[in-house]
Amino acid sequence: MNRQVKQVLFIVAAISLVLVLIGFLPNMIMFGLGALLALWAGVRFMAVTHVGAKIGYGALAVIGIITILSNIWALIGIVVAWVLFKGYMMYANQKQDVEILNADARVRTGAAFNRLIKCGRNL
Repeated sequence: MNRQVKQVLFIVAAISLVLVLIGFLPNMIMFGLGALLALWAGVRFMAVTHVGAKIGYGALAVIGIITILSNIWALIGIVVAWVLFKGYMMYANQKQDVEILNADARVRTGAAFNRLIKCGRNL
């Protein structure tokens, strides 16, 4: 596949993933807040010894878990963000193709040329 076609496809994929990510952003925020509430209430629930406090922190933990489950679609946004990041890292770390041309604009080939490239010498 041509390099320009790959670049256009990557740009289209990145734009669509960013749009999906923006669409799921409110759900992701509520998912995170619910996770934080459930975690905090769970830690406090384990730390207290009074029955009333345990009931209160248990109720807060249940509210946090319900918030997480009601925003389960945020996992799609998290996966999309991860795919977008991994795709960008793959694109950023790829080696650029280098073509060395002869004076008449033909691609330079030949056994001697390939040996020089393998040795790391510049022409």
